[in-house]
Amino acid sequence: MKSILKKSLLASALLLTTLNAKQGDMYAGLEWYGLSAKYDISDKITAQAIGGFWGYSGLTSFTGRGLYKFKEQDNYSLYGYGSLTSWSWSGYGYDETVFGFGGGAGAEYDIRGIDSKFIPLFISLDLGIQVASFDHYGSFSGLGLGLGVHYKF
Repeated sequence: MKSILKKSLLASALLLTTLNAKQGDMYAGLEWYGLSAKYDISDKITAQAIGGFWGYSGLTSFTGRGLYKFKEQDNYSLYGYGSLTSWSWSGYGYDETVFGFGGGAGAEYDIRGIDSKFIPLFISLDLGIQVASFDHYGSFSGLGLGLGVHYKF
């Protein structure tokens, strides 16, 4: 667990320092299962890094996602995404790290649509599938619901 935490923190620090974000391009927040940072590469494409530290017992993850905005209105956007995840699981005498992939679709809402005086806070909800295969723990795949809250700088 310490190894994945160190890797995730290092990758997040590199993401934040190398992207050289302009004002309004960077988001930080919480995804359903961890800490998240997002960066708008263009009007349509967003890169996201998620460090998942409070999942199931002994399971941690580091996920990179690419989001593509299909539709964008004043206060919301609809997107599709693809993901690559490094899953680490320790327990039952084994420590194992594998890669998995996923994809899905979702929507993001800017709460300033309720009142323009609110802070730039974005709430997202997505539905997707994840697939991974462990040598000692078996394979898993499943449909998952994700919820995120991000502050836009």
